[in-house]
Amino acid sequence: MTTSAFRDAHPLSWAFHANTARFAHNAEPPPEDVWPDPAREAPELPLTPLPTGPVLTMTLDELLHSRCSCRQFTAGTLPLAALASVLQAAYGVARQEAYGRLDFTTRTVPSGGALYPLELTLICRQVEGLASGVYHYLPGLHALECVKAVVVPAAFLTYLFMGQSQLTQAPVLGVLSAAFGRTMKKYGDRGYRYILLEAGHVMQNLNLACTSLGLGSCNIGGFFDDELAGLLGLPVAQEAVLYAVAIGMPAATGRQQQRDL
Repeated sequence: MTTSAFRDAHPLSWAFHANTARFAHNAEPPPEDVWPDPAREAPELPLTPLPTGPVLTMTLDELLHSRCSCRQFTAGTLPLAALASVLQAAYGVARQEAYGRLDFTTRTVPSGGALYPLELTLICRQVEGLASGVYHYLPGLHALECVKAVVVPAAFLTYLFMGQSQLTQAPVLGVLSAAFGRTMKKYGDRGYRYILLEAGHVMQNLNLACTSLGLGSCNIGGFFDDELAGLLGLPVAQEAVLYAVAIGMPAATGRQQQRDL
């Protein structure tokens, strides 16, 4: 497809690409006093510290050749320790580094400017030791804060995820959202690209962690953004949903035998 054909066939996508390109008019140097904003946290919410989960023991070569999407899950409960390992691998704190008087934490994925604009929220249906509800992952504490304790009807989840009922039966539905201002205050419109790239890094980590632990996962791009954000209690003026994933114990016929593109 030529440039003009792309532009004419998909004008909104073309506008996004063009407006985030490094042209002279949008390549201003970032301000020197940009400091990372803290991750979202609500101290008034009930907190569940996560246990130390099982270690991921498969080699990278084994993981890459074993990963596949799972579209059928058993009705069993997901162990909290396994979920803890998945969250740690996906977007957890990897290490702390000191810069003078300041301590900075780095995560398990690369992030433009180390600004970490993503948040990970879970719709938990059947997790060991957790009441059904919506939980927000706090990487710095390696804990879950309970946004709302609620049993979300299966029919509503199926609606939110555009009829994908085989996925919404999973014990956990994870949702990545982006606090755009954290990155874009430094990188401008170009920062939107960096955020999308980071979301891909997080989901690949999550998929590989699930594979190592014998769990199934399936990434989801189809959902109703505003309704899902409302269920998760996101501050929609600053944060929007980007990506979702179903996590659980795979049924015998749940795994695809070939990797998705």
